[in-house]
Amino acid sequence: MKKSVNEWLLFLLFVSIFLSVTYLGDFVQNSYAQGQGSIITEPNTTNKNDTKVKDQTSENLSNFFGSPMYVETAHNSVGPVTVNTNPPQTRDSYNAKGILRDVGNVTDMATFITTHLDNGKSTSIGRGNFTTSDGEIANYTGQDAGMTDSNGIEIYKGIQIFSSNPEGKLGFLDNAIGLYVYKYWPNGTVKGTIWEWK
Repeated sequence: MKKSVNEWLLFLLFVSIFLSVTYLGDFVQNSYAQGQGSIITEPNTTNKNDTKVKDQTSENLSNFFGSPMYVETAHNSVGPVTVNTNPPQTRDSYNAKGILRDVGNVTDMATFITTHLDNGKSTSIGRGNFTTSDGEIANYTGQDAGMTDSNGIEIYKGIQIFSSNPEGKLGFLDNAIGLYVYKYWPNGTVKGTIWEWK
C-alpha cells in the first residue's frame, strides 16, 4: 500500500511539474517576445501575417535556465507506428547523438506514445536514456505537449525526470529535471535542446 501511495504522489508531482512547465513556457515566450520584439535565430518559422513571435528560441529558455545541458547534433527517427485509432495514437522512437554538459558525446534513445488531438496538437509520454561512449547510462521519463505551426513545424515542449548511478560520471543527472524543446521541420531537420531546471 505504501508503495502505491508513493507512486501516486510521484505521478501527481510529475503532472504538476509538467503543467507548470507548460504555463511557464508560454509565459516566458510571451514576456520575452514583448520585451525583445521578433528576435529569431533559427530558420524563419513565422508567417508574415503573424503579429507576435510564435517560435520559442533557445535564447528565451537560456535567459532563465542558463546554457543548455544537452544539445542534439544528429537525429534518426524510427516510426511512427499506429497503436490506437480512437483516440489516434502512435509510437514514435528515435536514436540521436548529442553533447551533454561536462560529459561530451552521448547517445540518446527513446520511445514515446503520442496522442494526436485536434488542430495539430498532441501530448506524448515516454522513456529513454543517455548512454556514454563507455556504456554508462542515465534513464529518463518524459512528457510533452506538441503543436504544429502554420509552417508545418512540429514543436514539442516538455519535461524529463532523470535517474542514474549517483557515483558515476552521469551522477549529476540522478533526480535531475530537464526542460526540453524539440522541433521537427518538414525538410527533415530536427533540433533538440534540454535545459536543467535547478
